[in-house]
Amino acid sequence: MTETLEIPEIAKDNRLLGKTAIVTGGGSDGPLAGSGAAISILFAAKGANIVIADRDTARGKNTAGIVERRGGRAIVVETDVTEPEACHAVAAAAMTEFGRLDILVNNAAIAPNEKEHNDELWKEVLDLDLRSAKLMSDAVVPHMTAARSGAIVNIASHAGLRAGGGIAYTAAKAGLIGLTKALAYEYGRAGIRANAVAPGHVHTPMGIGYTGWSEDINHARRLRAEAGLLGTEGTGWDVAYAALFLASEEARWITAVTIPVDAGTVEVMPLVMFPVMAAAEASARP
Repeated sequence: MTETLEIPEIAKDNRLLGKTAIVTGGGSDGPLAGSGAAISILFAAKGANIVIADRDTARGKNTAGIVERRGGRAIVVETDVTEPEACHAVAAAAMTEFGRLDILVNNAAIAPNEKEHNDELWKEVLDLDLRSAKLMSDAVVPHMTAARSGAIVNIASHAGLRAGGGIAYTAAKAGLIGLTKALAYEYGRAGIRANAVAPGHVHTPMGIGYTGWSEDINHARRLRAEAGLLGTEGTGWDVAYAALFLASEEARWITAVTIPVDAGTVEVMPLVMFPVMAAAEASARP
């Protein structure tokens, strides 16, 4: 069967052998991998059993099918991670199917157009992008505490570090970084680590929706790449490898940190990047 995602070559090893990871929003559709799908596939290649928690069963099964065709194990739990009972059901499914729960990746999020700053949109974004991470963490912590071991990885955003995203999205992602630190403090003595990854303008299905001032996605992708120090474009797989490190034993003494995955965008003064971005802008003109 032909893969439905474009997947880079992944070295199989035992970095996560025998561990069980829950990935929220791990479903996929089409050739471009979002961070959740990339994390699920990468973690499975490293030996983990995967629980894909997604509100869209078809998308979840698509990712699970890829994992299984590559020799991994995955189950799909159709769920709404903004409901406490549903989150506990996901954790219970992981324990029932695999007998342990080692890793939680809070990836589920939305980034809608926020031109209209209405209260309903604010609630919807904060509910999924921030509150769901707290609810899922509440669900897994008892199991991790019992095992005296666990890793929580929250997928934040550089919008949580710098202004420029939607108001609700920025507030949610900044809150997620704060939640990461709070979880690390609260549960560190229970053997649980909590860290975050803050992606920049990566090329993912969600990332396609953000074009800045450009109406041409290809033009926007060029400008986004030039905004970083490397001048290249990141993908969901770059996010996944950062999450893999934080979830693995290689990061056993790392907690409460946020790793930007953005080619250094948040660490450079915008003015000094003007020449390369202006050149890219000029080359795109007819």
